[in-house]
Amino acid sequence: MTAPVNGGGFIPEPTDRLISPRQEQKEERKAEKLDEEYVKVTRKFRKRIEALGGYESMTELWKDFGPVVLQTIHLHAPIQRLLNYTNDFHEFCEAFQHETTTEEYQRYYDAMDFAWSRVLDEKNPSETDKIRVVNVLSDGQEVAMKLGLSQVYTQAIEKADDDI
Repeated sequence: MTAPVNGGGFIPEPTDRLISPRQEQKEERKAEKLDEEYVKVTRKFRKRIEALGGYESMTELWKDFGPVVLQTIHLHAPIQRLLNYTNDFHEFCEAFQHETTTEEYQRYYDAMDFAWSRVLDEKNPSETDKIRVVNVLSDGQEVAMKLGLSQVYTQAIEKADDDI
């Protein structure tokens, strides 16, 4: 369903993507809080090589990162954030490859697959977004293969790739 064209020269947007100004403010506050939490995760990740202050394991990192991902999928427009988070997730995985088991990695990848599947089912991504998602998840599959995993992101890629 699209909004009626009012003659103002604007391209009509689907009405299911529109939110009220008040909802938009709430959404912005949620997004800002998530960004703050995410910055904490990335800063602490960058400190991992220092004696104090950094993550010592992927398990420790996931305790902070997992909730950020989970809350992100509930945003009105989560795709760009989740793309960024997913790219960094792959970097996190590579950094801890000697301390993390394949079973642990499988759980983390399954959680990311779940997040992407939900977003793709519920947020009506554009064709461009779907292509970006497939590209990022395909890159993640390459990382996963280096970590000893063979089947990751199967549901999300199927959902994104189906409609392209």
